[in-house]
Amino acid sequence: MARENIDFGIDLGTTTSIIAVATADDATVVRNNRQAEYTPSAVYVSGSNKVLVGESAKGRLVEDHDNATAEFKLQMGKRDAHKHFKASGRSMSPEELSAEVLKSLRGDVQQAVRESIGAAVITVPAAFELDQCDATRKAAELAGLDFAPLIQEPSAAAWAYSTHLATDRGFWLVYDFGGGTFDAAIVKVADGEFSTINHAGDNFLGGKLIDWALVEGLLIPAARKEFPLPDLARGHRKSAGNIAKLKAAAEYAKIELSRADSAEINLRLNDADGTPVFDFDFELTRADVERVAMPLYQRSVTLCRKAVADAGLGGGDIERVLLVGGTTIAPALRELLADPAEGLGIPLDYSLDPVTVVARGAAIFAGTQRMPSRPERAEQALGEGKVVLNLKYPAAGSDTEPLVGGLPPRTAQQRDWTGSTIEFAHPDGTPPWRSGQIPLTPEGTFSTRLRADEHTVNTYDIELRDAQGTVTPTDPERISYRHTSKMGTAPTLSHSIGVALDNNEVLWLVRKGAELPATARAILYSTLTVRRNERTGLIRVPIVEGERSKADRNMLIGRLDIVPNQVDRDVPAGSEVEVTLKIDTSFTPRADAYVPLVDEEFQIQVELGRTGAGTDFGGAVEDLADRFTELADRLDALRFGDVHPGEAAELVDRFRADDVLADVRRLADAAAVDPDAASTCENRLRDAQAALDDVEAALVFPELVTSGRTAVAQTQELIADFGASRHRTALHNAERAMEAAIASQDRTVLKRQIDVVRDIIREVLRDSGQLAAVIFAGREPRLRDNPDPHVQELLQNGRRALDEGDVARLTAVNAQLERAAPDAVGHADASGGLGSTVRAGDL
Repeated sequence: MARENIDFGIDLGTTTSIIAVATADDATVVRNNRQAEYTPSAVYVSGSNKVLVGESAKGRLVEDHDNATAEFKLQMGKRDAHKHFKASGRSMSPEELSAEVLKSLRGDVQQAVRESIGAAVITVPAAFELDQCDATRKAAELAGLDFAPLIQEPSAAAWAYSTHLATDRGFWLVYDFGGGTFDAAIVKVADGEFSTINHAGDNFLGGKLIDWALVEGLLIPAARKEFPLPDLARGHRKSAGNIAKLKAAAEYAKIELSRADSAEINLRLNDADGTPVFDFDFELTRADVERVAMPLYQRSVTLCRKAVADAGLGGGDIERVLLVGGTTIAPALRELLADPAEGLGIPLDYSLDPVTVVARGAAIFAGTQRMPSRPERAEQALGEGKVVLNLKYPAAGSDTEPLVGGLPPRTAQQRDWTGSTIEFAHPDGTPPWRSGQIPLTPEGTFSTRLRADEHTVNTYDIELRDAQGTVTPTDPERISYRHTSKMGTAPTLSHSIGVALDNNEVLWLVRKGAELPATARAILYSTLTVRRNERTGLIRVPIVEGERSKADRNMLIGRLDIVPNQVDRDVPAGSEVEVTLKIDTSFTPRADAYVPLVDEEFQIQVELGRTGAGTDFGGAVEDLADRFTELADRLDALRFGDVHPGEAAELVDRFRADDVLADVRRLADAAAVDPDAASTCENRLRDAQAALDDVEAALVFPELVTSGRTAVAQTQELIADFGASRHRTALHNAERAMEAAIASQDRTVLKRQIDVVRDIIREVLRDSGQLAAVIFAGREPRLRDNPDPHVQELLQNGRRALDEGDVARLTAVNAQLERAAPDAVGHADASGGLGSTVRAGDL
């Protein structure tokens, strides 16, 4: 019998990958051909183009690094990222490399249970961006997994623990410190359901950073001191072989030091000609590892605290911390997390194996997910004379009496179902159970409740009888229902998605934490005229992903360009552009733009993939050096003295204390030969640029305070003359919130309250009939010298309407002026940010 549910879950990891299969009440890891529970995420390609995966490939990383690769997960989503295998001349993308790992896991299932699977749930870090999720789906397709729903790793871990913990209500913190990424997720448990309510993570914080810290901070200096290896460095191409040896030795020693106080590193390093001649011996201690790892551990604690605080909770609200990922085995990390002052001070739970828990949870989740319907199977069943049932019932749930309903079944010839019955039998139940014969309506419909044993998979045989009592074969012949005490709810979005505007700000459409699927719409306005005959102008709608206020600090994930030959008439500036964004439960986005003037819908090309950086994996390494120089210049320009705000000085001090510049410089140097360093460098650069944005924003905080208080005073005068009691109440509330923001130096809240006050001004002006006059008075001086005759005619009409007090006509004139001369409204042109030529409305 073909599987009714997916049942298989895969943890596609940075350093190791694991596949598990759902059982009646849990999940079991499928061992590989070496009888190991996990497979290293490593690929080797020989000169004859033979591909090896796993431990055998990882073993070649040291001696044949030109033809082996690992830790390519974080390159996922980069369009130009490829690994070139020297011996075979073959190049493979990160998706193709990941596909080889997935094929290996499929082969393990074939060998272990004699089953060729075409579907599996695959995990992704919660901090993964949409292009990385899309790349994971592509890897699954290349590996022969035609159906591969995604689940975030913290959610998978929660699924695993949900089958073991008796908690009925409370909060968990999933602490997932893997080989390449870190995730902190707040999980709420209530009423038989658990859901992720907040998340904080870092795609570039993982156990491999500890390995590199050991290599660069301890092993390289020791080797250079002992041997004539002046060029031994992560960023030097001729040192690649030696660096690979040191990296592998550091990783193995680190793992050993989770259980021992010291570990010996003994290896032979190559000379300048690549000949192994230098015997390098080094004793690495647990204290060494703890010293270099502690800053990384502390970064993870900071992210955990942020996740807890942003969820509106305190440490005392969290029942337990679920430890996930191999890094959490380290004793020093556990001690830090348990410390109430330096760590979290929340009870730690590592009752499930931190290394395999994500794969097991993915499999448990897979056991609740139906396999996709196959139309060809139904047609085959009809050809065999079977009745194809159309049943509606849950795949899993906490109900011990699940409801099953039947819609009209399909048969080769139409028939009347009067007198027919259907019966469900659960012979393996405790005790065995039968539903009894349930009459069908003439159309063949019915509904009934089944009886399910708890914490297991219940399988029900189906017996369909015609009016004479003869059993009729059906498809399906049986159905199953998994009873579980807790069910996960809908997945949530990890990063906000919005439209980049012409002023380099973002109009967010779907915010981080929104339940999926999600749909959002927004009305925007073009800022340039598209002239068909003159072939000039452009409507550009960029779609970005992230949280940063400046559009170009976020990830560009899609863009629509409407050019003159795509429209059948001119589209003047100020024309409406309605953008619709949809995101499904597997984090796949779709975006469309509708332009009412031409009555046409355009699909926004969401090309999920970013430009890479690095040599073997493609990209412009020089750009990283240029961006580093720009970053250094910005920091140098921010010279602080007593006259500068305390917050700005504190931000710069923190920036310097974290040694961000040195970190970025080191990564930029290494990027020439190390694609992983290039990816990390790009991320650190973007974070550093955003941090300096915050510094510059802090410098203008006093100006914001003055602007806000001035707006309040002006609004008070306006309300005294034209306002109502509701306006006074709204202003009083906004002023209180503004003063609280000033006291706490919260720029975000202060800016929001200034906008609220301005909205109150607009409302008072609108209610008093003065808004149109104010808008016209603001535009008229800027347009007085405009050479366009149409603009001058509109200005004359506006002046007459103003003199005559014709509010409706003046409102119409303002709208026409906005379309005819949008630059006068005060919006930026297309040269800023991401080249966007759309803006939000004025009101």
